[in-house]
Amino acid sequence: MVQPLVPLLDQFYYFALTIFVGMVCGFCYDLYKVTRGTLRLRRLGTALGDVLFWLMLTLVVFVLLLLGNWGEVRLYVLLGLALGAVIYLHFLSRRATSLLLWAFRVVHQFLKLLLKVFFFLVTAICFPFRILYLSIVIPLKMVAGITGKVLRGAGALVHKLVGKPISRVKRGIRGRLSSIFPIFEYKDDNK
Repeated sequence: MVQPLVPLLDQFYYFALTIFVGMVCGFCYDLYKVTRGTLRLRRLGTALGDVLFWLMLTLVVFVLLLLGNWGEVRLYVLLGLALGAVIYLHFLSRRATSLLLWAFRVVHQFLKLLLKVFFFLVTAICFPFRILYLSIVIPLKMVAGITGKVLRGAGALVHKLVGKPISRVKRGIRGRLSSIFPIFEYKDDNK
């Protein structure tokens, strides 16, 4: 079956389109290069990024060719892609790379500012509750510390005064309970 001939003007249009697609591929490469450099990917990250980049680039070229010339791949398509990439890399790559680096810096600074504002707001919202918490906790700790010292001192005094009789009573109760209920075994507190 013979394919219909494409008019010469349409072929020039398709060739110009493939040059444009090649330039888009060059820009995508610069974007990936700047992103990879900014993120400081290691060996595994670079390998995964390369695979993902080529898959995405293949998808972009496929979609653009499908929209532009119904996905026909001819020799002039491959030449146009290569020519567009060479033109982009030779004439526009440096400017685009510096522009992308500047954009990444601006976005980075904006995100840092956004995080600072967020943490400031969280601190400002939590500050009254922190003051309230500290105004309650510090006096309670002081009272607990004083009370604990007093109770330990009183406990030591009571133990000196009545410690041996209380120990004898506890042993007697445990002995009686262990004879009635085998669960309670006799344990000597003095050991």
